[in-house]
Amino acid sequence: MLRTILPPSLTTLIRTLRFKWVGEPLPEKCIVAFWHSRMIGGWWISRKNAVALVSESKDGEYLNKILTNWKYKTVRGSSTRSGKQALSEAVEMIRTGDAKRLVITPDGPQGPKEIFKRGIFIAAQELELPLYFLSIEYKGRIRLLKSWDKFQIPFPLSSVVINSHRLDTTTFPSDPEEQKIFLEQASFPYNTSHPFPSSAD
Repeated sequence: MLRTILPPSLTTLIRTLRFKWVGEPLPEKCIVAFWHSRMIGGWWISRKNAVALVSESKDGEYLNKILTNWKYKTVRGSSTRSGKQALSEAVEMIRTGDAKRLVITPDGPQGPKEIFKRGIFIAAQELELPLYFLSIEYKGRIRLLKSWDKFQIPFPLSSVVINSHRLDTTTFPSDPEEQKIFLEQASFPYNTSHPFPSSAD
């Protein structure tokens, strides 16, 4: 999807958007997550002193160029092969002070759509940092219906509403089966496709 917008064009587009922040502001050091489908606004608003996890796919290469242009440090990894190593590398960058925020799309790069993966909770526990999920609404946008996540691109000059939610990481279980249940339940309030959508949809 990012191949449809070249990095310079995307930066020009996003500078026209009008952002409204709702909820607790992000602290200097934290972990930030938002859904893959709304990541254009999420990456931009979270970019201060940040390291991002980016996939090794072709789309990931485009995203890597964009985020580098936005002053991110990036770590490349695959959800099936080197994701754990990439997450460990990003965590170490936070520990050493090379970055202060870890920014992740927790359902990327290939889904399942709007279901958290465990990496954000593991990182939050290891680093003892607060974890924030950003619900993002574009008041005007197009949706790429053929993409797995129905990726959204905001219209120029449109309003963007971002709701900040601090997630509880203290009860994240160690058992893999319990983790699966936990992640599904934790995702539910922010999953825009369930019968009771969040205010960000």
